[in-house]
Amino acid sequence: MYCNSTFHRSCIIDHFYRNKYCPVCNKKMSLIFMRYGLPPEPSVRRKVVPAEIRKPKWPRVERRSEVPVFDIDFPTEPLKRTDKYIPKPRGKGGFPGISRRRVKKFPRNIAIIAIIAIAILVGGYFGRGYLPGIIPSGGGGPSTPESSSPWTVIWSYPLEGVRDIAASNFGVVLGGGTGMVVLDPSGNLLWEKGGDITSVTMSADTLAVINTGAVEMYDIQGTELGRYDDSTASCVSLSDFGILAAGLTNGGIVILDITGVSLQEYETGPVGSISVSPDGAITAYREGGIVYVLDILGEVKYAFEDGGLPQNRISTTSSGWVFAHAGDQVFLYDGQQVVWNGDAPGCETGDLAISQDETLYAINADSASIFGPDGQVVYSLPEGSCGGIAFMGSDILVSDSSSVYLLRFEEPAESQAPEAEPEKSPESEGAPPPSSYEAWLSWFTTFISQPGEQVLYNFTFTEEGEVTQEMQVGYMVEGVEGTSLIESVSMTIQTADRKITTSMKRWVAADGSCSKAEMYIDTKGAPLECKEFNIRGIDFRKLSSFQWEYLGDEEITVPKGTYSCSKLQVKIDSGLLTIWIVEGLPPVKITLEQDQNIVTMEMT
Repeated sequence: MYCNSTFHRSCIIDHFYRNKYCPVCNKKMSLIFMRYGLPPEPSVRRKVVPAEIRKPKWPRVERRSEVPVFDIDFPTEPLKRTDKYIPKPRGKGGFPGISRRRVKKFPRNIAIIAIIAIAILVGGYFGRGYLPGIIPSGGGGPSTPESSSPWTVIWSYPLEGVRDIAASNFGVVLGGGTGMVVLDPSGNLLWEKGGDITSVTMSADTLAVINTGAVEMYDIQGTELGRYDDSTASCVSLSDFGILAAGLTNGGIVILDITGVSLQEYETGPVGSISVSPDGAITAYREGGIVYVLDILGEVKYAFEDGGLPQNRISTTSSGWVFAHAGDQVFLYDGQQVVWNGDAPGCETGDLAISQDETLYAINADSASIFGPDGQVVYSLPEGSCGGIAFMGSDILVSDSSSVYLLRFEEPAESQAPEAEPEKSPESEGAPPPSSYEAWLSWFTTFISQPGEQVLYNFTFTEEGEVTQEMQVGYMVEGVEGTSLIESVSMTIQTADRKITTSMKRWVAADGSCSKAEMYIDTKGAPLECKEFNIRGIDFRKLSSFQWEYLGDEEITVPKGTYSCSKLQVKIDSGLLTIWIVEGLPPVKITLEQDQNIVTMEMT
């Protein structure tokens, strides 16, 4: 733009990945100022390249005429899973259930010694309600329930014979022997359909059910998205990226997309329960009393025997841990040992649930209980018995034999003491406000996973108090390609004669990782490193993973309007990141401070 120098396209793109100046005149410059096309005619005429160039004569080298072949037998039939190489659980933690086979082989003399030792330990721990070594220290035992529960019933919906429930911030789906019912977050009926529903699952505004052995997929408004009719499906689980796993009663697991297309099939025995991690990278299923955990390629990561029944539920975390129900106990297993276990008597089909941040674990057995990250029972819910259970943001949904209830936590009022010190405000401690921003982070994770969602910002870059760059930036989730989500960022600058648009695309795999990225100047594309896909150090997909500090509420005005926002801040590698958020919208304003430089993005 300044010196009219000409560069090879690939060379100048590589230069501007790491620098922001012209390599010839050292003026401040970026890729969006460059012009694409033929260079101007040089002032000094270049020498003409000859039409023919004499070919060099290479010395004759003797080459082998035969290609060496090694004697290798390649398998021609489908490979079958074998239990021989499944790693056994190890570590100091043990499972709450013991199989009958092991009980029969237990030596009698050792059993007598064990009984005496247990009797001594019981005397030493009389009144504690658990045995050391069986329940890990700091967890597992139910705490004394409060006289009045802080959980309040917000609404209830009468429905007989509920077998399974699922929920998200978009609504609720209930399944039973008479069909399925879909409700909005306020408990109002959206639509219903008859059938024999044995399993339901939900993520954002998409839901899947098992109806008379067939897998059916719908959106929250009732539009059928797809169907997989195998007639033997018994359970289904849906990830946040729209990948489903269905277990079959006659053996096998099928991985589906949201339209019902089969992506992969695994040979197994009869599957009684199945769970997919939120990112779709881990699939766990129960085959009798054994739980198998598969990676994204279908290989067995680990397996364990807990003595559970085929219908006992399991649930998987994003880190690959398994929350399982077996017998009269629940436990959390990390692949090597039991992290904690606790009591959950009664109801073999009691449902399990894990909160969005994976810090709370719930079961609806004889009664509904919520366990903390250390295995302590933090709450006993006033409703729910031997039915479904699901988290819906900060609320929780439970069912019994005749109704479904939405429960909300309300902090109990503290008795006023005459000399009690006033509590510090959330702003003074950097704590989240009463309406926690965690619900917004959960919503934003859904927003960046839905094809068609987009947002537009006015972008300014300030260096040492001087605005050096202004442009319009757009973020969009373009769609799905195979199992990858495609997202794009466009940057448009208005010059004196035309608009210059530069855009980037990123393919996000089911496990949340970047599989590839590309950069486009006008219509010309080139490969881009995944780590370079950001807006001056701001990556929308990482916002939900940061540990934010709440700075208070603030009213701000941006080109789109005036909003009363919650202000959050976090220190990251590229600087001090601040966002202003409001319910139902992407960040209204974003700033990133890097020494004397400030990036500002305001919604328009």
